[in-house]
Amino acid sequence: MLIFIQIVFLVYILAINAYGFILVYLRKNEEENSECKPNNSKLIIAALLGGALGCFIAMFIYKYRLDSLILMVFLPVIAVVNAFIVWQLYRNNFGFIDNYVGNLNGLTYYVVLFKKHFYPFKYSVRLFMEKYNVFIP
Repeated sequence: MLIFIQIVFLVYILAINAYGFILVYLRKNEEENSECKPNNSKLIIAALLGGALGCFIAMFIYKYRLDSLILMVFLPVIAVVNAFIVWQLYRNNFGFIDNYVGNLNGLTYYVVLFKKHFYPFKYSVRLFMEKYNVFIP
C-alpha cells in the first residue's frame, strides 16, 4: 500500500508541474495576443499545489514576466517549500499514514486527551467509551 501511495504522489507532483509549465505557455500566448495582462492567480495556485518548479522553469524558457517581482520572488520560495515537503515525505517513508490512519484515525488518542483535559471525574477510558458508545476494536 505504501509503494502505491508513493507512486501516486510522484505522479501527482509530475502532473502538477507539467500543468504549471503548460499554464505559463498558455499565459504567454494569451498575453501576446491580447492587450491586457492575464491574471496570475491560476499560476500561483498551481505553484502552491506543488507545481512551483515547473512554473519557474517555464518562466525562463518562455521569458514570461521576468520583471514581475511577485513571481520572481515567491515562485522560488514556494519551490523550495514544495521540495522540502516532498523530501520530508519520502525521507520519513510517508510515516504520517501509519501513525494517523493505522490506529483507527487516532480515536484512541483523542479519547485519552478528552479524558485528561475535559473530563475531570475518575472514569477510566473504558467507562467513558461505554457511556458514549465509542467502539474501538
